[in-house]
Amino acid sequence: MNATISKAKNTDFELEQFANELYHEINSLAYSDDDGASKENKFTEYIMEFLGEAGETEGIRLCPYFRENKNENIEIKINGYALEEGLESVDLFITHYEDINEIYRLYTADFENLLKWSTKFLNGSLKGHLEDIEQSSEAYGLARLIRDNKNGFIRVNIFILSNGNIPFDAPKNTKIKGFEDIQINVHIWDLERLHRLSQSKYNREPIEINFKETLGVTIPCLEMPSTNELYECYLAIISGQTLATLYKNYGTRLLESNVRAFLQQTGKVNRGIRDTIKNDPHLFLPYNNGLASTAIDVETELINGQKVITTVKDFQIVNGGQTTASLFHTFKKFKADLSEVFVQMKLTVIKDEDKKNEMVPYISRYANSQNKVSELDLTSNNPFLQKLEELSRTTYAIDLNDRSKQTIWYFERVQGQYREALNKEPTKGKQDAFKLKYPTNQKLIKADVAKAMNIFKLMPYHVSKGAQKNYNVFLAEAEKEYKKNKPTRVLWEDVVANTILFRTTDKLFGRKNQNPIGDTNIKSHTVAYTLSLLHKITNNKINLGKIWENQCIDPELEHELKNGLVYVYKFFTSLNVLLISEAAKAEKTWTLLVDQKEHPFDLGILKKYCSSDSELKKRYDNNIDNVAESKRYNELQKIVELGIRFWDGLYTYNIRTKILTKYEDNIVSNIRSKIKRSGNFTDSEIKNGILIIEKLKKLNINNDELSALSKVDEKIIIDPSTIYNRLLLIETAKWNQIIALGEQTGNLTFKEISVIKTVIQKIKRKENIDLNRLEIVDSAIKKLSKYGIKI
Repeated sequence: MNATISKAKNTDFELEQFANELYHEINSLAYSDDDGASKENKFTEYIMEFLGEAGETEGIRLCPYFRENKNENIEIKINGYALEEGLESVDLFITHYEDINEIYRLYTADFENLLKWSTKFLNGSLKGHLEDIEQSSEAYGLARLIRDNKNGFIRVNIFILSNGNIPFDAPKNTKIKGFEDIQINVHIWDLERLHRLSQSKYNREPIEINFKETLGVTIPCLEMPSTNELYECYLAIISGQTLATLYKNYGTRLLESNVRAFLQQTGKVNRGIRDTIKNDPHLFLPYNNGLASTAIDVETELINGQKVITTVKDFQIVNGGQTTASLFHTFKKFKADLSEVFVQMKLTVIKDEDKKNEMVPYISRYANSQNKVSELDLTSNNPFLQKLEELSRTTYAIDLNDRSKQTIWYFERVQGQYREALNKEPTKGKQDAFKLKYPTNQKLIKADVAKAMNIFKLMPYHVSKGAQKNYNVFLAEAEKEYKKNKPTRVLWEDVVANTILFRTTDKLFGRKNQNPIGDTNIKSHTVAYTLSLLHKITNNKINLGKIWENQCIDPELEHELKNGLVYVYKFFTSLNVLLISEAAKAEKTWTLLVDQKEHPFDLGILKKYCSSDSELKKRYDNNIDNVAESKRYNELQKIVELGIRFWDGLYTYNIRTKILTKYEDNIVSNIRSKIKRSGNFTDSEIKNGILIIEKLKKLNINNDELSALSKVDEKIIIDPSTIYNRLLLIETAKWNQIIALGEQTGNLTFKEISVIKTVIQKIKRKENIDLNRLEIVDSAIKKLSKYGIKI
């Protein structure tokens, strides 16, 4: 579609950056897509998933379709749809996408065409005028489903998606003649609104507010009369002006723990807040439900017998985000007088920081009744997911392109986490190194984990229901399974192994227009059912540990998977149903497949790829969790990679500026010394070294300028994290082989062999290993590579 666009000069640098990042994200998705999907389709799919995570839609499906008239002008178009369970609602998605990385604006004609094309599809579907659509297409099934359920639909939501800005309001009274009872809602999701949504997803630094010093106010409150070790609670009255000022300064950072940040004042709730502020500010307190907020510490004073809050640490609004943002935006847009506006606030001070992330989602869940909440958002701080994230950052896999190197599969617990971590790297060289350690194709989001594991647990029908519903099932089961015992490294290895199985099988199905096994519209269902059938037939004994170790699937097993795909595809296409995608969501369809008298797999071949009972017991019963040790060496790496010149320069800089406390100065001196002699770092030195690095970042002190103050020569520093995690992979038999080879060939000295034996014991006992011995062992093993020793 060649739309007329306006490219006015832009001064919104954050929006510019978002536009550029979105451009590269879509290009990356398009280039790596095996089905050869268009960039418009990849954009549509990406944004639908994004909105699904935000709770704006559910059950999404890509459905590209357009029809031209005799003059070859588009007259009907649709890009995707979503069906709500119970079929009360249907969501239709139509996209305007330009393959550019600049901000642009749609003209009136572009916007009106999007409305016209999407409503004509809806009109034709409701009235049965689209029978000429190719019957094997997803669009035909959708049109038929809308026609057959036309009397049951309560509402239709039309989503207009664009990577440009749409400076028009959505029409409010869209109707289809003859179907006036169906509520039609038009939702505009353009670049600016998508950007606002993306900003609400990312982690930020904790907010500490001294109301008395910075704002010149205090917050009158009542303290909960009884006390306990877990939390304190205060009921307070806070002025509208104070909240507006806080939002002006901190924006959506105030709402990190909130499940939904302010998007725009179009909903009934937001309009009501706005109107009360403008017309009846003195009635705001009795009309509004107030705020639920949290903190990890609070300071109070008694002023004239009244207890007041003066300072809060890690202040978060977990319910009332719309109230807060609406106060600011109404003040800004309408110059509203907030002097008579007051808001009630419940402030929960969670004393135990470890419990904070566990409690906040429940405070959100039970307090938030204004709008629907996405479980994918709500559960980001879930302790199980936090543990999974920790496991992912400390579990190394071999690099398929160079088996002497290692990479990490990156679990993105919070959307945008990977991109934000990458952007924090200060130079292009460090960003390239980050991508080598955490390859972009090894990033897994919550929905990926849920899909891989629910397939393994024989629930492909849940997988077929879409990302959010499948995720809800996965997390509920995981919380029950790991209620008493924490997940271990083997679980993360299983997640990755199942992901490799899924991606391999997905690729085996084939790509559109390039000899696929069948209709790629039901590809995802076919793949999910095929893999669950494989696990069912093998009693979940496929050797996931071997897949993890090799990071790939053997060709012989690939052949069996392809046979399975053909079999399951024939099963689906033989079903007497209107939409296979809907049938795939039913458990009875899975039962029907399992109850078939035959199956497509050669059990003789599969046996070679299955674990014995003793192997399974060894893998799952004797798993040693080295997460804490791996995390320690990851943090040590952050310290040593800065180099001795940095720490020496910081020591010199502090003599002049006194920016560090005496204790911190001592830590810097120790770090400088230990890097110089490759010494052994204590846990306290590592912990405080990281805190000093963070302190320097907040003070905006340039690392290069500190290094320039040093007169010592830079030293080549090893990567302790990579070396340690590589050594963890070595089993006892391999260590014995290394020692024997070193002794027999004379390639290793007595000292080297002695150090190796010491390091083996330290790893077993989980004791700290100094940089020098890590370097000696790593060098010794490399000497033996010519004898086939590779780690």
